[in-house]
Amino acid sequence: MTSVEQKLREALARFMRAAGDKDSTAIAKALAEIAEWQQKLGPDAPPMLRHYLERRSYQKALDFLNSGRPETDTPQCGH
Repeated sequence: MTSVEQKLREALARFMRAAGDKDSTAIAKALAEIAEWQQKLGPDAPPMLRHYLERRSYQKALDFLNSGRPETDTPQCGH
């Protein structure tokens, strides 16, 4: 996992906690961080990760980063 992916994972985890707490300020801050780190992903970023982020499937993106699944796996979202 690259350092950008690690920072993205941390931002996704903060978002999920904030969403669970219904903390709108923390949600907004985490979403801004997610967008920032998403833009910094390099061209070699796993296609599945990009897929989940583009569709704002943040829980799936976090699960992907936590799982260590090979990037050749098929997305699990019906697309």
